[in-house]
Amino acid sequence: MKTLILIRHAKSDWDNRDIIDFERVLSKRWIKEIEFVWKILKKLDLKTDLILCSSAIRTRETLEWIWQEIDANNKKIEYVKWVYDNHMALNMDYYLELLWNIDDKNDTVAMVWHNTFITNLLRQITWNEYISMETLGIAIINFDINNWRNISKTRWTLVFFLSPKHLMNM
Repeated sequence: MKTLILIRHAKSDWDNRDIIDFERVLSKRWIKEIEFVWKILKKLDLKTDLILCSSAIRTRETLEWIWQEIDANNKKIEYVKWVYDNHMALNMDYYLELLWNIDDKNDTVAMVWHNTFITNLLRQITWNEYISMETLGIAIINFDINNWRNISKTRWTLVFFLSPKHLMNM
């Protein structure tokens, strides 16, 4: 079995419109949300073999805050710039290839990423065109496979889905 943990980065700061998107930092307003998500991740007690993180500043900052709760002992992080730079969020084969190329010794992989990629990937994997990853959203998907190459043609189970935006507004 393989497990994929999808995490959308925290809210980015749009106050400075002159900064390039890649260098956009997290908004100061995100602290309440990330503390909320941090507590949930702590209860889930996740262990990862590999973390794939966009190399953009806001995804790296998000990972720094949640790092301890997705297995602080895991030192295997890959910062992936080429996916972010190509802005190919609509070309799912491009992104699925990233997953297909994961070493099969990694059973649990976390991805800290951006929209629309993370929503499109979740929709592709779950065959659900209505599901959406909100800011700091988390989806955990189990796959009945032994190798990542088969991720797009196998049975899956969405074992956890969190949209902090909706929960915090209740």
